[in-house]
Amino acid sequence: MLGSPRIVPLPGYNFTVLIITSVFGLPVPLIGDNYFSKISGITTTRNTKAVQAGAGNMTTYHLPTEISYSPLVLERGIVSGFSPLTLWCTSSMSMIMGGIQTARIMVFLLDPLTSAPAMAWGFYNAYPTKWTISDFDAQDSKYAFESIEFSYSYYTRIY
Repeated sequence: MLGSPRIVPLPGYNFTVLIITSVFGLPVPLIGDNYFSKISGITTTRNTKAVQAGAGNMTTYHLPTEISYSPLVLERGIVSGFSPLTLWCTSSMSMIMGGIQTARIMVFLLDPLTSAPAMAWGFYNAYPTKWTISDFDAQDSKYAFESIEFSYSYYTRIY
């Protein structure tokens, strides 16, 4: 059909992240901590329970149960110094300053031509559950990376 817009898949390399915590009930974005090289774990699973039906057990129904979410994993190169994200992760992982403080994590997939958000996902009540530093190896010339894994209540695709 002439004149209809062409649907083109978005490249997965152009993205950004925004992490929003709260202080005294007011939203506070973690500015400067949105540079990540890899995002993984955007997965939803509808679990089921198998139930046999009938006397002959020839039919199995898979009934829906709860929904589960995979941990969200953000990876980036390590830089020296402390950032708002590392301070938040440190306090949440060590239970300093009142324990776990949840945040909203926004993941934006950007349009390659305009760099405007083309799609977005929101992860709610997120908090760090695993923080991994890559191995240091004198035989290899790789950069040092950190990987932060988050648990969250649920996520939604915003647009």
